[in-house]
Amino acid sequence: MKWEPTACRPGDIVRIRLGALYHYGIFVSEDEVIQFGLPPTAENRAREGEVKVIATDIDVFACGCIVETACLDRGEQKRRASREETVSRARASLGEGGYNLLHNNCEHFVNRCVFGESRCTQEEDVRTRWRNRPICDVYLARIPAEVSDEGIYPDRRAAEINAIASPAERNAARFLWRLLGIAAQRSFSTDLQHAGMKRKLGGRWVSGKFYFALCSRGEVAAVAVSNAAVELELGGSAEGASRVLREPRTVIRVGGKNSAAAMYFRTEDGSSALMGSKYFE
Repeated sequence: MKWEPTACRPGDIVRIRLGALYHYGIFVSEDEVIQFGLPPTAENRAREGEVKVIATDIDVFACGCIVETACLDRGEQKRRASREETVSRARASLGEGGYNLLHNNCEHFVNRCVFGESRCTQEEDVRTRWRNRPICDVYLARIPAEVSDEGIYPDRRAAEINAIASPAERNAARFLWRLLGIAAQRSFSTDLQHAGMKRKLGGRWVSGKFYFALCSRGEVAAVAVSNAAVELELGGSAEGASRVLREPRTVIRVGGKNSAAAMYFRTEDGSSALMGSKYFE
């Protein structure tokens, strides 16, 4: 779909730009543009009550801005309703409410009229930018005295951990995997069962949803999760370009292209409460 300041025909999608936002409508004639609420100007916000689907003339719709018309590509032309059906759908919606800036706005409305589906490219752009934002979160906690082997996924990883001969190392490995589960949920809204966990040749575990690194030293466990390759070391050298997070008793060396955020957890009595967080460049 392209946008051009061309002449409008009945059933066209039209829009105007107001700052960083666009306001959309269905063009019927110079005297009738059907839209979900008035253009979001300061004046309109001050006088408008509940936002509903309304019809105005082109001048009210334009608010002095340039009106652009949607030029549909071949695939969109095949999917769209006829111009008559588009106008009929728009008129049938007059007076409807339920406006929501993110989930039911003027762009959702025009797409329902033309394509029969509710979608908003502005919302999709925001979601894409959010999903692709730089993430590098480091989770730190003291290792509890005893960690059970229940609920460790996948079973192959649980078997590997249970085969560790040293009780202290086995306990630390169990806790690291549990801390990884917390990190996956908090940073990527997924659990390990849905994170595409698999064991590569050489024994290294990876996720299909994010990158991660695990490290423990003494009583401290650390997990780094990121949407880029990441390295993690406790008590390591501060040399090089890696991000270094310093606490009174712990030095965390984080390697990767994203700035790091440290999350500190209390793990007494089997709980895992977030105690605080710090951000570092």
